[in-house]
Amino acid sequence: MAVFMTETAEAAFREAIDAIESVSSAEVVVAIRPRLRRWWLGNAVVGALLMLALLAFELFSEDYEFELWSIAVTPLMALIIGMLLVEAISPLDRLLTPRSVADAILQEAAHAAFYELGVHGTRGRTGVLVFLALQERRVMLVGDLAVVERVKLAAQAEVLEGRLADGVAVAKALAGFAKDFATALPRAHDDINELGDHMHREPRRRFRGMGR
Repeated sequence: MAVFMTETAEAAFREAIDAIESVSSAEVVVAIRPRLRRWWLGNAVVGALLMLALLAFELFSEDYEFELWSIAVTPLMALIIGMLLVEAISPLDRLLTPRSVADAILQEAAHAAFYELGVHGTRGRTGVLVFLALQERRVMLVGDLAVVERVKLAAQAEVLEGRLADGVAVAKALAGFAKDFATALPRAHDDINELGDHMHREPRRRFRGMGR
């Protein structure tokens, strides 16, 4: 996958945040996660299938004979290779993760970030978290009380999700929502920038264990 957050994309996101906040009372925060919590069952299934296939080949092959140590060791290696294969191929990982599981993981991570980043702390309850999960190719917008009552966040998330392959495209689509926010949440004369215009990025880690 191409680099998502280039310097150009970062500048575009800042412009998008400013475009929304300059015409509305919304306080927008963008959080970018390279990958969410893993769901290991898909890895285990593929690994187990490869292990069983190799074990069956070694036990029942009429053309080759295998040492006992090979019968004991190589199926375990196949198990590990299968699990790593799913880990390395993002589309396969997404295919093997049920939508309901992926939705639950996304909601858990996005709502946790909403509170961890203080998006819930604005005086008018107008905070909006734009949560981007790159590996999973998923987007979720979490709004505070005043936002969810007036803005169709789910529809906006679908638009952003369709452009998630390119950071600049996502930022431009986000900027395009400025009019919607201005209509739903008009900017007050005493409005101030309460949350700043920062992108919160979590660095990619190659292995993160069983957690996030």
